[in-house]
Amino acid sequence: MTWKLAATMFAIVSLLGLAGTLAASARDGMPSEDPLNRAHIEGLPPEVRANIERSTRACGAPVAALHLFSRYIQDRVTGDRFIALHFEEVHCANRAAICTTAGCLHQVYVSKGGAYQDILNVYAPEIALKLSDGAAVVEIACGQMAGACVRDFRWDGSHLHPLK
Repeated sequence: MTWKLAATMFAIVSLLGLAGTLAASARDGMPSEDPLNRAHIEGLPPEVRANIERSTRACGAPVAALHLFSRYIQDRVTGDRFIALHFEEVHCANRAAICTTAGCLHQVYVSKGGAYQDILNVYAPEIALKLSDGAAVVEIACGQMAGACVRDFRWDGSHLHPLK
């Protein structure tokens, strides 16, 4: 092996080692998001936060939520914006304050460009916001077993109406 080849190989190995060390340092220095975080609640509109505070008052200490606590959709027909809150994603010392045998509290809010209004409060295993022909639909699971029962409610611009 020639001196130039050995020096080149040493330089390449040294650079690869340095790159690995720098990448590890960057990973170690980067803050990771705490999945259970008060910011997932504090980032919501004030009128929604006020309702959350009322709904979780019996939890005791200030509550924190996981990232999927709030989910969003916009109705393509009316332009109305929806927020669905999933209280199974909330850390609450007194779980009975937000959950029953029917499921945990779920709330749906709508905004027509201004403040959000509370349009649905239900204890259910799960709810989902969907679009059907561009219109917002709230799908409510009404049984403890997955797929046991699902009810859909379509937004008409002012109310939720059950779909047949």
